[in-house]
Amino acid sequence: MMKNIVICGSAERVYAATLACLLADFPMTINLLVDDELNDRRFQELVNAADLQANITVQSATEAVFKTADLLLITDLQTVSAQISALDYATAILPAFRKLIASAMANGFAGKICLLQKYDELFTYFAWRFSGLPQNDIVGFGTFPATLLLQRLLQKQLRVGQQDIRAYVVGTQQQPIIAWSRAYVGVAPVLTLVANDTTDFDADKMMQLEQRVQKESGVEQFALQAICLKPVLQALLFEAGLLSTFTTLHDYSNDQLVAYSAPIYLSGSGARQITELSLTKEEQAELAAALAVTRDLITQIEQGGLGV
Repeated sequence: MMKNIVICGSAERVYAATLACLLADFPMTINLLVDDELNDRRFQELVNAADLQANITVQSATEAVFKTADLLLITDLQTVSAQISALDYATAILPAFRKLIASAMANGFAGKICLLQKYDELFTYFAWRFSGLPQNDIVGFGTFPATLLLQRLLQKQLRVGQQDIRAYVVGTQQQPIIAWSRAYVGVAPVLTLVANDTTDFDADKMMQLEQRVQKESGVEQFALQAICLKPVLQALLFEAGLLSTFTTLHDYSNDQLVAYSAPIYLSGSGARQITELSLTKEEQAELAAALAVTRDLITQIEQGGLGV
């Protein structure tokens, strides 16, 4: 069945996300709003590329398209300095973000929202606040690319097949936490390999992998996100199903909510947490510290009036 998606954001991000969708070539119509910054030449490039594919169409649309959209894919709405703080970034972006969500809802949007944004732990929360959509219909990419990267690096390090590795990076894009206690190769915990003289894997190699994942958290994630877009679209729109780490809303304290990345099952029904991730005390403490930072930022934004 043909699916209808809307991609919004800055011209650069919309172009890249649309190109990633074109390469996936699922049966979709990609709608780009006519008032976006994408110029006519670049828009025509995407239309021409779509004509080479078998299943996909790119077209310009008005806000009325939200009524029939299955998915709203929101990229970074503006280009801002890489050095900007999370609070300043949210302050700069939230007015336009709120306007976009309000426009979608006013035009009858009832689909799912997927966020390919910096600090998506903040924007997942405010997408829910501004839209009133069910929590399981809003998902951010979060640490999904970092999880795939870790799994790939472990696969290469241990010389095993892709299906043999299960590992998770939880937390947020900026504060990724590797859940080593829940990392497996086959049926064996990865941590048992560190103390095993028969394997070429030790604490130093484990630390190098952790440093690599931490390093990636300090740079732009959009290229990774674009590459990882195909399985997400397949899960949300075409019932393939996908279990990995994504940003969704979770209970926090005092009836508050906070968004962060944890193992989530994505499907046509949206995002669903199928089990609690059991962490060590040290890992849980790291996650708690990251969540406290996120919750504090949300409170500051709401008290400043942007999130009301």
